Amino acid sequence: MTLNERIRELRKQLCLSQKDFAEKIGISQRSVSWSEQPNNNVPDSTIKSICMAFGVNEEWLRYGTEPIYIQPPTFSLDDFARQHGATELELQIVKTYFELDAETRKMLISHFSRSFASVISENPALTVPDTTEELEADFPPVELSDTSGTDAG
Repeated sequence: MTLNERIRELRKQLCLSQKDFAEKIGISQRSVSWSEQPNNNVPDSTIKSICMAFGVNEEWLRYGTEPIYIQPPTFSLDDFARQHGATELELQIVKTYFELDAETRKMLISHFSRSFASVISENPALTVPDTTEELEADFPPVELSDTSGTDAG
C-alpha cells in the first residue's frame, strides 16, 4: 500500500468525506483529493497535519510500519508511588482516597486545607515537610501496642 492509499484508507476508516477530512487538517478538499491519487507527492506539512489531527503514527502513514495510531502514554500509580518510596500502606491510602466519590474528596480537601492553614498561620515558623522522612523527623512514628488480647473488665 502506498502513502496515497494509506491516506485514503485512513479517511475512509474515520468515516470522513474529503471535505470533512480537509477541514480537520486545515487544507482544501482539492488537496486531499490530490494526496489520495496514486503517485502524487504529499507535502510534509500535510503528512504532519494528518498525524497530529488523528493521532496517527507518522511511520505508518509514510511507510506502512505498524501500529497505525500513536500509543497514548500510560501512567501507573503503583509504579509512580514505588519509584518515590511509598509503602504499601501509603499506596492503599491514595487508592482508597480515589475510590471516594468526588463530593467526599472535595469535602476532605476543603477540611484539610482549612486545618493546615490555621495551624500554619498560628505558627509562622512551622513549615510543611516535603517528604515522609522530614515528617517522620518532626513526628517520629509511634509503635501501637496490640490491645486485642487485654481484658477490659
